[in-house]
Amino acid sequence: MKVLKGVAFIVLVFFSSLLGTVFLLFPLIPLAWIAPKLWRLAADRLVGFWLTFPCALIEWVFGVKFRVTGDLIDRDEPAILIMNHRTRLDWLFSWNALFKMDPWLLTSEKISLKAPLKMIPGAGWAMSSGCYIFLDRNFEKDKPILERIVKYYSQSGNKYQILLFAEGTDKGERATQLSHAFADKNGLPRYEYVLHPRTTGFRFLMDMMKKENYIKNVYDLTIAYSGTIVDTEKKLLGGNFPDKVHLDVKKYKLDDIPEGDGCEKWLTNLWETKEKRLKKFYEKEERLEASGDRFEWPETTSGIGYFVCFSFWVVASLFWIGAIYSLLWVKIYVTCAIVFYIASLRFYNGAEFVFLNWFEARSNRHDQERSKTE
Repeated sequence: MKVLKGVAFIVLVFFSSLLGTVFLLFPLIPLAWIAPKLWRLAADRLVGFWLTFPCALIEWVFGVKFRVTGDLIDRDEPAILIMNHRTRLDWLFSWNALFKMDPWLLTSEKISLKAPLKMIPGAGWAMSSGCYIFLDRNFEKDKPILERIVKYYSQSGNKYQILLFAEGTDKGERATQLSHAFADKNGLPRYEYVLHPRTTGFRFLMDMMKKENYIKNVYDLTIAYSGTIVDTEKKLLGGNFPDKVHLDVKKYKLDDIPEGDGCEKWLTNLWETKEKRLKKFYEKEERLEASGDRFEWPETTSGIGYFVCFSFWVVASLFWIGAIYSLLWVKIYVTCAIVFYIASLRFYNGAEFVFLNWFEARSNRHDQERSKTE
């Protein structure tokens, strides 16, 4: 039965994301050239609406509980969210926490992810359309990507919250060994529940967002799990879900964070505190003490949001599958959509760079026209 649950989850998420990308996002792509700000608005909301579907499955169907505490994340202000990376799926479970706080956060959060994830048909293509940040975990290669995307976010007129996993990778066995080796080499303590953070990337992102006047706050997110720790997709496929996910949020204003090297030291100290909190959680209490304003959201999500979203994606997916099976022109249309996303990966390193190129080309043209009239 557990395996069937896991397979059902993967199948539903895969097909809904693939079909949603093809039938909802792809036909709107001309807007990315004609009216790029309208495209950004539409794509963000469609991607956010789809994100509610796995949230509904995880909580409403599979019964995972969520304890969300601390400070409210303000969706109307650009910010950095930094979170420990206990498993490869932390970003998946964090969506439920954001939905509890404010469902609109699913439209304004942008996640930094490993670059290969953009190649996943459906979900990867949708996140590329959402202009998520895909990184190679090589600072020199990632710098120009961060620069372009932060500038794009700023000029798009939208206020985004960028989720950055400061440790650079999830806490797998190899990553833990490398973190221990780094600690031994630099005279630092070994951590058991977090990895030592990569401070250079965090500082660079902070500096870039300050340069664009595109940051108001930094939010420290601490995530922990009761019961099964689902640290790989294989465990998820086997039908394993945590009993409860705990997420606590602490808000820091820019004035709370030092400049320059002090910024990196601040992050290092923050992670030292996070290690102590998680040690206490896993070894003693299985409870994170609420931070900041000490809000605590109800464990049971109320309202009809999950029901509406679940119903839409199941019914729409069945309808789209029927149309593909029955109609030749729909088959041709779907083929065109798939070719576009594959070609964008092959020639532009992802759909997000197609949209970035178009946006920058229009911006440059407008600048040239403005300079001629002055």
